[in-house]
Order: sequence, then C-alpha cells, then structure tokens
Amino acid sequence: MTNILLTLPDELAQHLPADPASRQRVVELGLREWRIAQALEAYQRGEGTLAYAAERAGVTLREMIVAARARSITPKVESSSLTLEAAAQL
Repeated sequence: MTNILLTLPDELAQHLPADPASRQRVVELGLREWRIAQALEAYQRGEGTLAYAAERAGVTLREMIVAARARSITPKVESSSLTLEAAAQL
C-alpha cells in the first residue's frame, strides 16, 4: 500500500470521515467516478466505442450505458447489433 498526502480545502476536508478505511472508500469512489468521466469524455471525442470506454474505466458496459445516460450522452449503437435486453438499457 502506498501512502500519499493530500492537501484539501477546508470545505472538503470537513466532510471526510474520520475512519481511515472510510476515507479510503471515499477516494476509491471518487477515482471510479473520475475514470468514468474521463472515459466518457474520450468517447464523446470519438475515441473508441462505448465498450472501449467501459473497459478503459474498469466498469461493465451496462454500468457505462447507465453513466452515459445520467450525463445525457446517447450511446451511438447500431440497432441491428442490440439484443432486446441491451436495447432496453438505452
């Protein structure tokens, strides 16, 4: 495990849990969301497919579809390549 020192504004620091394990979880969740956001930004620039964005972010395609929709990003897919279950997610 690597220890790092973060300098945070007081407004953010006061919301962090006191427990080290909980703080680690906060960082893990934040990094996951950051990876998803970065991958979706690349996807919007045309850098690969949504499946590639999911792989890049380390999440499932289903999770990436949900994340894209939450950000009002309409996945670019061929209707002929969708199963009924996947189409329902769009």
